Amino acid sequence: MRRVFLLRAYGDFAIAVQALAATDVIVASLHLKPLYDALISRGCISPRAPRSIDFVDFGITGSQLNLFTNKSFFSIDTFRQLSKIKQYVRANPGSSDFVEQSARLGLLNFFTGHSFKAIFETGEPVYAAYALPAQGLERKGDKVLILPDARLPKRVIPSSILARIDGKVARFGSDYTTFEQLIDLIQASNYVVSSDSLPLHLAYLCRKPHFILYPDGGKQDFFTPDALASGSYSTFSQFSHV
Repeated sequence: MRRVFLLRAYGDFAIAVQALAATDVIVASLHLKPLYDALISRGCISPRAPRSIDFVDFGITGSQLNLFTNKSFFSIDTFRQLSKIKQYVRANPGSSDFVEQSARLGLLNFFTGHSFKAIFETGEPVYAAYALPAQGLERKGDKVLILPDARLPKRVIPSSILARIDGKVARFGSDYTTFEQLIDLIQASNYVVSSDSLPLHLAYLCRKPHFILYPDGGKQDFFTPDALASGSYSTFSQFSHV
């Protein structure tokens, strides 16, 4: 039986939780539980058949395991987090343990003394790696929701582009502060314009047609199947309309 450790960011979790097989045992960082609870409460995941997930406190207080970041890579908290993962796998041995991506897998295995494997290679199209299909989403209605914020500053949609889109701009901190509020905004819309960040993956999960705006030179490995199939994406410099 495969055991999968979800230690990355919220967007990664939103993709994985809908893609992993029912037979997979899921161990997730406790920082991801509020998002999972919101997905259940808003019906994005059926409350009649929730995944069995063991949420564990690995000391992750940011958006993901520090080892997977550049900013916090060398902090003392990184080694505390890795120590907690090491303690967990020793107390709960598994013969087939996986993490999502291959990035820094060697370092993870070195510091935990374990033999994690990767579900897919970093850089692969993530939705394709999980065999998640395009849903045939079509734009209907005129309620356009624009979600410009992103975890990485370079992915935030510039205000000069926002001024050219006819729709409601919703920002974290003023228009929503919880995952539930963000999902409510998405579910009440007809079309979502998003940066390459969590709201994009929630739009796919909520079956809302969407358009992706991303920085010049940005990668497309986290683009949704529907955006790729319909060409509903643009770099900041090439943007003309949605």
